[in-house]
Amino acid sequence: MEALNLVLFVVEAVAYFVLMVTLLHFRHRLGLGVFLTALGVMHFMETYLAAVFYVSLPFGDVSPGSSVFFSGKLMMILMLYLWEDAATVRQPIYGLFLGNLLTVGIAWVLQLHQPLQLSLNHTPDVDFLKEMGWLMIWGTALLYVDSLGIILLYEKLGDFFRRRVVLRFMISGFVLLTFDQIGFFAALHYFLDVPVAYSGAAGRRRCSPSASMGRCLRSMNIESAASAPTPPRAPSATSSAI
Repeated sequence: MEALNLVLFVVEAVAYFVLMVTLLHFRHRLGLGVFLTALGVMHFMETYLAAVFYVSLPFGDVSPGSSVFFSGKLMMILMLYLWEDAATVRQPIYGLFLGNLLTVGIAWVLQLHQPLQLSLNHTPDVDFLKEMGWLMIWGTALLYVDSLGIILLYEKLGDFFRRRVVLRFMISGFVLLTFDQIGFFAALHYFLDVPVAYSGAAGRRRCSPSASMGRCLRSMNIESAASAPTPPRAPSATSSAI
């Protein structure tokens, strides 16, 4: 199963890279808006997968949302900077941030409605919208810092590796993605009580796509606490007397 997951990860990464590079390459013919739109619409999927969807690989449990799609987005932003300019790079980041603020605002307004329950198995989940909205706002704020940092680091590394573009890409991506993973997990741990470690198989079974992200993460936390060893009970006074 781990080998299959690894193969799927490679396929996802290659497909994402080929599609985005193709759109960026033909930006003068198709328009830069096509590339920026494709880059932006993946933000929801990245955040959702990075929060609740993890698979086992030979080197650990990882999420395609953060390991494939967000990593690819950050490198695409660096490529966009190299082919265009910093003003163009800021456009999708500002758009994502304002769109996420709008999502959270709409989610709060929707709570004032009295929705109809058209089906027993399909009920509106406003909490899911709020949770995803706040996570996407935090993720976009991190993306802004990441984008600024990766551009500055890439340019600074040019003083030492001017002709080694690939090496500068790799070092810049490694440093900034490490920073982003720490920042995003800190938000998950603080706002949604995501445990540092949990029972992976049991936790993933509860994280169905229709479940609220908050309920999914809380169930993972409960299972982690339940699986922890119970400390031995202290002897009572009666047993000591005996």
